[in-house]
Order: sequence, then C-alpha cells, then structure tokens
Amino acid sequence: MRRLLFWVGFLGAALAQNKVTFTYDPPYGLEVRSVSLRGSFNGWAEQPMQKTPEGTWQVTLELPPGKVVYKFFINGQWPRDMCEDATFGTPQVDLEAQACEDDGQGGRNAVRVVGQVAELHLPENPGLEHDPTNPRFLSIAAQRLSLRLWAERPLRRATLWAERPYPMHPQLSTPQGTMWRAALPLGLRQYRIAVVDEGGREVVLGPYQVPQNPFRAVDWVAGRVGYQIFPERFHNGDPKNDLLALRNTQARFDRTWSGRLPYLSGWSDPPGEYHCCHQYFGGDLAGVLARLPHLTSLGVNLVYFNPLFEAGSAHGYDTHDYLRVSPKFGDNALLKRVLLEFRRRDIRVLFDFVPNHTGLGHWAFQDVVRRGPASPYWNWYYIRRWPFTPGDGRAYEGWAGLGSLPKLNTAHPAVQDYLIRVSEFWLAFGFDGIRVDVAGELDSGFVQRWRARLKAKWPDAYLVGEVWDLRPEYLRGDQFDSLMNYSLGRGGSPPAMGGILGYARGGPLQSGRRALSELSRVYAAYPEAVAAMGFNLIGSHDTPRVLTDLGGGGLRETPSAEALARLKLASAVLYALPGASFIFQGEECGFTGERGEWPVNELYRYPLQWERCRADVLQHYRLLGRLKVGLQAFRSPLFRSYLGEGPLLAFLRGEPGVGEVLAAFNNASASLRLPLPPGRWRDAVEGRVYQGQVALAGMGWRYLERVP
Repeated sequence: MRRLLFWVGFLGAALAQNKVTFTYDPPYGLEVRSVSLRGSFNGWAEQPMQKTPEGTWQVTLELPPGKVVYKFFINGQWPRDMCEDATFGTPQVDLEAQACEDDGQGGRNAVRVVGQVAELHLPENPGLEHDPTNPRFLSIAAQRLSLRLWAERPLRRATLWAERPYPMHPQLSTPQGTMWRAALPLGLRQYRIAVVDEGGREVVLGPYQVPQNPFRAVDWVAGRVGYQIFPERFHNGDPKNDLLALRNTQARFDRTWSGRLPYLSGWSDPPGEYHCCHQYFGGDLAGVLARLPHLTSLGVNLVYFNPLFEAGSAHGYDTHDYLRVSPKFGDNALLKRVLLEFRRRDIRVLFDFVPNHTGLGHWAFQDVVRRGPASPYWNWYYIRRWPFTPGDGRAYEGWAGLGSLPKLNTAHPAVQDYLIRVSEFWLAFGFDGIRVDVAGELDSGFVQRWRARLKAKWPDAYLVGEVWDLRPEYLRGDQFDSLMNYSLGRGGSPPAMGGILGYARGGPLQSGRRALSELSRVYAAYPEAVAAMGFNLIGSHDTPRVLTDLGGGGLRETPSAEALARLKLASAVLYALPGASFIFQGEECGFTGERGEWPVNELYRYPLQWERCRADVLQHYRLLGRLKVGLQAFRSPLFRSYLGEGPLLAFLRGEPGVGEVLAAFNNASASLRLPLPPGRWRDAVEGRVYQGQVALAGMGWRYLERVP
C-alpha cells in the first residue's frame, strides 16, 4: 500500500505558533554582505537576516507546526545544495537543518520540522490528483473553465460529469505522469470526474464545487507579439536631450565612486568604460516614435519598456523619482503621446517597476543620509549604521550587496502605500500592465496587497514578476499573472539544456524528447490561465543575444548561416507557445552581443545599429508576427504534447478539431519526415495540404492547421 505522509501538529491547537531561530554561520574566509531567509512559509519572499556580534546571521520567526522547506540567500546568490556547498557551507549551509530534499532545480532545499509532529498514514493513493482550489487544476482562460486531472499511471479514458458528460483529453505527458484536460462553459457549479484505468477499473472522484472566484486569465494577452525596448540603446530621435543624461547620474550621489565620470558617446562608438551604467548613447522616446513603423511591420502589439523613470544610470534600475520620466528620454507629456500612438495601433504597453530598491538619489534615501534616525524614512531601508557614506554597502543593505542600490523594506506599511500609489499613477496614466523587477525578493504580503489594490481598479492589468525559474507558488491568483518564462526559453537549472535554446542548438543531447518533456513539465505545473497569458522569451536585456548563444559570435561579428538558421528555428518555437511571445530589441535584425568583462560588460545592450539589420532575418520575424496574429489557435491557452523523438519536436495548439495547429520542428541539419496525426493539415505558409506525413527541412519548421 502506498502511503502519503502528512505533518500534523500535536500541540492542542492546529494553528499554535512556535518561535524558530534560523542561524547562518559563514565558513572561515567568506566575506558575507547580506543574508536573507526564503522558504515555503513565506512564499519564498525575502526575510532579511541580521548580523550578530559573533559574526553569524540570524532571524527569529513565529511559525505554525509542520514541515518547513527553505534556503538562505547569501550575497545575492542561492546555495545550490543546503546540505553540501563548497562556497557557502562547512559543508552544510545550515547546521540546524534536519534534512535536505530536491528543490526541482538540480539542487536541494533545507528541511526542518516545527513543533511536535507525527506521521499520518492515509489509505492507498490511486495515483490521481485534482483539487479545484488549486489553480493548477481549475482556472478560467479564453472565457472557458479549464479543468485538469493529473494521473501518475496510464488511463484508458477520463470523463468529466456535470449536466452532461465532457470527455477529457490527454494534454501533457512527462516521465512522472499525464495531465488530462477539458474546457467547459462558464457557470458550472458542481462536477465529478470518472476515470477508467488500463485494467478496466473505474474510479469516480468528487463531487467537487467550483470556487466562487477562480483564477482568471487576462484574455487580451493571448496571442500577442511582444517587443522589449531598452530605451537608452534603441534609437536617438532627439539629440537635444542627450546631455541631460549627465546631470542626475548616480555618480553624483555615490561618494565611493572612483571610476570615470559619466560620459556621452556617439551612437556607433565602441563600448567603453562602464558601458553597463555610465556610458550614454542618447536613445529616447522620440526614437521610439520614429521607429513605430518598424514595430508595426513586425506585428508588434505588446511593448515592454525597461525603466523609463528618472534614475542614475544607463540601465535605470536605480530609481530617483518613480513619477517622472527621465529627462534624457523626454518628459511625461511625450510619454503620454507615445502611449496614445500605441493605443491607436492596438499596442498594449508594460512599464518596468523597481520596488525592491531605489537609487542613491531617491528623495527618501537622501533624507536618511541627512537626518539619520530622525528621518521619517529611516525604516524604509535596512540601515546598519549612521552616519554613512552613500555608496558604502556595508552601512546598509543593498540589492546583491551593492551600495548603489539601497534595498527598500517592502514589509513596511508606508513603503507599501507609496509603491502602490506609484503603480496606480502609471496605470491611470495609460499603461496596461507592470513588469516587476526581482519579484522574488519582495515581501509576499506586499505583493498580495499590491495585486488586490490594482486588480480592484484595473482587473485587466497584466502583472508580471521577474522570476527566472519554475515557481508555481507565485501563480495562484494572489500575486502575479505570469512570470518571465526563462524556464521555457533557456531551460531549467544549470546546465540550461532543456529549453527552447537548448533544443535549437541541436546535437545528440538536445533531443526533441527532452525539449517536449521540459515544455510539458512547465505547462503541467502552471495553471492554464497562466499559460494563456504567458510572458515567453528566449532573450532579454539580462542575457547574451540569442544569436550569440546559438553560435553566432560576439558583438559585430558575422554569424554563420547555420547560426542564423538556428535563430530562426528557436524563434519559430517561441512564437508557437501560448500567451505572448517577446523578443528583445534587435533580435529581429540578427544582432549579436555577449557578456563582456567588467566594467565593459552587457554588450547585448549595445545600441542598435539599424543600418546593419539583416533583411532575411527581419522578413522571418515579420512572417512569424503575421502567423502569430493570424492563426486562431495561437490565441488559445491550450498546449498539448504530440511528438518528441530524436531531432523532431511537435506539439498541438488550440482545442482539438478543425482549426487546431500542429507546430513542428527539426533541429538536425538533414531533412526528416514527421508522421502527422490523422486528418488533413494545411501548411500555414505555403498553403499545401498534407496527410500521413510531411517533410521538415534541416533546421526547418512548419505550422500546420487542421482543415476539414
């Protein structure tokens, strides 16, 4: 008999709290600048730990009895294994941890048991899982109720019984099991699920009640062509504002700064000292307007702007004024004009929000610098000592230990109120959604309160968190609508070989089976509402250029024909996924750019040299844009496994039947034949109808639509 182990408290009251102290004792010789505790008890949000006079780091929390899973976050990095780590452990990172377990990312989390606990043995588990209160199994997308059942063993059939029977279809297959799925009209209140296993035995689950307010997708996101703009390096449309970049730079406030003063370069000048932060090229909002025809030619109808607001660097993640457009880009009036021009073309817009930390020039931080503990903003930050020199990361907590990015206390009610007002201001101004920087480091209570306030006024606002790995706990309807799906594009934990880029690289280890398994794993873990509004990407301002990752060389190098073909293959997979497919500015031109050495780094953010845009790559992305918008199935939330074998990868999009699309890919150099599902399939590009099988060119792809 299989046994499920549940932890239950024996303290008389199920919710009795226990004081638990977590201690990190760094190994000898390791310089530790910051430590926080993150775990299952707080949604993996940040809980800062304080340094003791003995040199350890501690925090004490009140927790209910039960099992706690957690990690320390040290110097802005995760230890891979909390029980054995050569950098952060001796070798165990937390000496008080009672055990470690798989974290799903190739490492291990620490485990403790709080209070008195015992094992509770339940009857035999039939290997079936369905919980209507968990959005993974029940959510609303495309105005339909998505219901799913997880089966660890093969089933002959599954049927959902409501007012009438609805057949469930196998949706996703992984080595661990199969997800079955049905989409029903809204208004359903009660249902049962009947399954028949391969031996003919029937099991009936339920009855289940549909929750009053299921997690619901923001439907306008589905099928969008997304484009990410890093404005300082996009296009210089107004040279008159270029020098304004030098007036309010971070170096003016950072008294520890010893590098070259910020400077202005010509658009095609080579990357220089502090290319990342203080070498300015003059990109602005006027440049965005000038390139609007380029965006529309790509079919772009969703834009994500990197930080637009007044800040102290070229990257803009050190905010000085959250309510004012950076003068080097223009002003609030020009931004309003940009949003209106986008709206006329049905282009929705997201802004980049940085609530985790400010820049040194932010007015609240400057008040703390001047007044110390007498400042009303003293508790907005994590100050260790005062007076201090701005820029000295030892005196206060900064993001990743950096003194230039003082961390906000997002658990503080006044900080929460301020950040919520900022968000409300820009949504009222005309933005359609928000991308939240380093979302995993925010207080989870703040994120929940922030979402509730915004959704009450703007239920269709699209809220995206910058979280790089697979984290379903952020996507249960109380925090974010989507995460930045690096787990789809760049694979799982290192080495990142299972995602779209891994597949596009080709080779014996980059099989279609592995890619399909990785995609299925993600879509099985996330609610279908999340798939419907997925923020999907394979490159961004934080990663090397996609073409460089695929062997295309470094900045301004000439990529090979094979690398260009692999770029086209990867982008074709990306555009076939549910939700919105984002490209980082310049991907459509076949630009390259690698991560350089500090301080000349982040060469993927080099200004776009528009005259070098490759016509064949540009035409490819324009074609993908037309197909993404034109194929009805690409607006569906449904992703279904079909085939992953050798170099071949294929999956189905849209509800079963006429109009569904089979997206098919071949990462080998030689042409291969793909067996087709029964029926007639029309190639969406060439218009020819195929049955039985179809040829896929070397490093080629097809979108095939089922026809009568």
